[in-house]
Amino acid sequence: MKIHLFREFITLAETLNFTKAAEKSHITQPVLSRHIKELEDFFGTPLFLRDTHGVKLTSAGEMLLSEARKIVWQYEHTLSMIRQFTGQSRRSIAIAYLGEAFAQLLIGVLEQFNLDYPDIAVHYRDVELDELLELLEGGEADIGFIVRPNLMEQWQGFDTLPFHTDPLCVAVHRSHELAQKGGKPSLHDIARYPLIRENPQTFTHSDQFSTHFLSAYRLQYTLYKEYPNLRTCFFNLERNKNTVLLLPKHRARSLGSETVLLEVAEQDYFYNMELIWSRKNSNPATALFVKTFRQHWQDSRDRLEEAIPVAT
Repeated sequence: MKIHLFREFITLAETLNFTKAAEKSHITQPVLSRHIKELEDFFGTPLFLRDTHGVKLTSAGEMLLSEARKIVWQYEHTLSMIRQFTGQSRRSIAIAYLGEAFAQLLIGVLEQFNLDYPDIAVHYRDVELDELLELLEGGEADIGFIVRPNLMEQWQGFDTLPFHTDPLCVAVHRSHELAQKGGKPSLHDIARYPLIRENPQTFTHSDQFSTHFLSAYRLQYTLYKEYPNLRTCFFNLERNKNTVLLLPKHRARSLGSETVLLEVAEQDYFYNMELIWSRKNSNPATALFVKTFRQHWQDSRDRLEEAIPVAT
């Protein structure tokens, strides 16, 4: 049983509102509903009563709430004790990152960090955005490298350090009208064609990362289809000569040979690249990493920017 399921259960039990609980847990409401159903199936009993008047705990849910709080507290306490016993709280840091955007950049940063603090062990893992936030929230990662649309509000309970921007682009088949025209298409031009995107049930922030840019301009658009991941979206673009996909520029290297990436004309919409960490994080190595990264970025910005993937 994953600890984040108990965290989400506690949040819902305290708010008794699926929308608010999903927002606080940094997931969509369908994902939260699925996780609660997973808990109910595991324990073999309903945990919440849902009707037109709202949501309330069942007697089994009330009992689990008390136990879940103990489980989460014991987990965090045990994690802290083990780290203190092994010295990891002073000598290690766990980093989660979006590999396609930051893998090459991270190599150079870690080299400098290891020089500055050779006694601190570094653990790192390549994950998707939803998992990255869960790892930070659950204390399994200390710091993350993320990409966030500039229209998207900062996640509650986290601090960030923006350090670079990634242009908003549209991916289309090379025979698409927009590709044939050349230049930078406007969002108004893009909205004329059927759009594809990731399914919000598998990627919580699908709308904010794509179609929300059009909604912000109050543009009407046709959502052609939603796919479980970007790889499937890319495959569709290889076959469909009429659909469009909004995405950040660093995704260029993942596109197929029949797909081209066009930078969008509007410059007021883009993606922020930033460090992120939980305000509850108590690992002293986190502040040291942020300090090293900030200084290393200032000193070596031109070289580090070359490590961020862009379209060629």
